[in-house]
Amino acid sequence: MRPDSTNDNLDELDSDATVPFPPPLNGGLPIIDPDDDFLEDDGEFDPDDEMDGLDGDDEPRTVLITGACGNLGRKLRAAWADVYDLILLDVEPGEDDPDVFKVDLSVFDEDWITHFHGVDTVVHLAANPDSTASLEDLAGPNVDALANVFNASALAGIERIVYASSNHVMSGCRDDEPELIGVEQPPKPSGPYGILKYVGERFGQSLAHAFDVTFIGLRLGYIQEGANRPETLEDDWNRKLWLSNGDLVRLFDAAVEAEIEDRLFLVVNGVSRNHGTPWDLSDAAEVLGYLPEDDAFASKNHPEPVDETA
Repeated sequence: MRPDSTNDNLDELDSDATVPFPPPLNGGLPIIDPDDDFLEDDGEFDPDDEMDGLDGDDEPRTVLITGACGNLGRKLRAAWADVYDLILLDVEPGEDDPDVFKVDLSVFDEDWITHFHGVDTVVHLAANPDSTASLEDLAGPNVDALANVFNASALAGIERIVYASSNHVMSGCRDDEPELIGVEQPPKPSGPYGILKYVGERFGQSLAHAFDVTFIGLRLGYIQEGANRPETLEDDWNRKLWLSNGDLVRLFDAAVEAEIEDRLFLVVNGVSRNHGTPWDLSDAAEVLGYLPEDDAFASKNHPEPVDETA
């Protein structure tokens, strides 16, 4: 069953200005020259253009999104409304969101499992997003719901799961920031939230090999609600972690569409092309084909305009 599409809009970047870049030999992002042209979020980002050139069957892919009413869910729904057949689930959809099925994923229920039948890809976003929450508050939405969604996906024969993991798996690096933060390094979470995100990745690895399901974990960076402008970020750590709305869509597009038959399990970092970021995007670029376009520091690399009327 497919709900009607939504009318959400993104304040996004112009997707026509794709600037491919080769992954550097030693991992991470390439050095960005201060004289490079940087993209500005001018509100003209067209999600449909992001899907141009992607191979697919005549019939649209069916994608189920958990946590469809959250910050990430609404942005992906706006981008994918005319691209995929969307099945939308959320624990509190609200009266103004009739296209979303209200389900409590923390309780395993055969009724909501029926929504998984006939689905190609599950995008699991549902979770308590509070990185400072106690283990008690995280148990239901971040452990029970995750386990139930993964098990339901396996039972329904889902081909691919895209899991919203988090940079908080490595947030313990903040006080002693290394030159490169890669997904192969030992986890270094600073609290229960990051620990449980890492647990989700490990559960996904087990699920992938036990049920022949493709599992892609995205260690997402800093994504603010709404326009998500970098100027409102409080410090350089968060700017280096910034994931723009446009790059968010590009990353999830790649995770849903990429052909990676030679591997069932993959975890990648998900941030924008932020100048000086230590977050290694080599696997995201090489395996998924994710090429971020936006830079939280772009405005800092240009001289301030002169106000000639002052």
